[in-house]
Amino acid sequence: MNNRMIKILLVIATSLFAHVVFGQLQIRVIGHVSGDTEGYDKVYVYNQLARDSAEIRNGRFEIEFVEPVVGTRAISLEYDRKKMRMFTPVVLFFDQSGVIEVRFDIEKGLSSATLTGMPSAVTYANYMAQRAKIFQQTHQVTMAKFGKESLRRGHEDFEEASQYRDAEISRLTDSLLDVFVDGNQYVAASLVLAQVSTLPLERLAYYYNRLSPHVQDSEDGLTLHAKIQGMKNAYIGAEVKTFELPDEQGIIRSFEEFRGKYILLDFWASWCSPCRASFPRMREVYSKIKNQNFIIVNISIDRSKEAWLKAVDEEKNPWPQLYDDRRVSSELFNVNAVPTAYLIDPQGTIMMKEIGFDPTGGGRMERKLEEIFNVKF
Repeated sequence: MNNRMIKILLVIATSLFAHVVFGQLQIRVIGHVSGDTEGYDKVYVYNQLARDSAEIRNGRFEIEFVEPVVGTRAISLEYDRKKMRMFTPVVLFFDQSGVIEVRFDIEKGLSSATLTGMPSAVTYANYMAQRAKIFQQTHQVTMAKFGKESLRRGHEDFEEASQYRDAEISRLTDSLLDVFVDGNQYVAASLVLAQVSTLPLERLAYYYNRLSPHVQDSEDGLTLHAKIQGMKNAYIGAEVKTFELPDEQGIIRSFEEFRGKYILLDFWASWCSPCRASFPRMREVYSKIKNQNFIIVNISIDRSKEAWLKAVDEEKNPWPQLYDDRRVSSELFNVNAVPTAYLIDPQGTIMMKEIGFDPTGGGRMERKLEEIFNVKF
């Protein structure tokens, strides 16, 4: 290959790289709204990093926004907030520049919405609508089989009924994915990723392997792969694989420096209200056993490093703060929701996992710490 050809190929490669890195997705959302808004005209289109709004005028609104990568935004309404009624946001999936049109009746709410326009957005919305029907159908079938009160916690058949319901949801969701997953579309990785907590490992691996290489290399594809690895790594009795993450000063910290103590590994995010509500209680617990071979380590799953740093400064927790810029939360710990905490023994073995936080204290994790350190919180 001559030098001229090499230069041409380098120019092409550089151009493609610049397009991938610096390319912007320009999305236009056009809304068609029927019914009386009663003056509550605001519409919000948002995700964790951005928020835009518009007003409904003569039954129509329009919002334009720019995103750097494939992703989602949700729609919510001022009408719902002012009326204080329950609602589920409409989620807009986008993987290219284009137009998404949304139609709904203001009184019926966003549950009446239909989407047209960008194919990936339509696919995502149709899938989510079918998935919602699965939950409703399975709930009704379970109550018909075990009784109307069987899904209430404390009922004698609660455990059996819940297991039956969850198994049915998993089976029907699996069948639904088999229809909707087109391995050549970016939205396919997002659909499978949404089912990480409901499908068994082998089925998630099956769908991942159906994805084309370019979809596997997308943000959702990489996260899905990491979560599949996390399901293999994060089980009670597993030894934690060593990892390194930066702290708020940018200094790389290794898991090895904490090994030898009981470690409460707490995954959180700046935008997670329950996470931040847990910190006062955690500080109280920490103050009683911090000198007894124990340490807490926070790991943030924030997408925005700036938001994380701001929250770290506000909380001022007296233990290490790490930022997960390497998918450790997914690949090593299968974190699907925050707050999630792992208790790890001095040998680096996972002892227990707890999802969520009880603001009154006294949860399973606290009881275990009381047992280990012979204290009462």
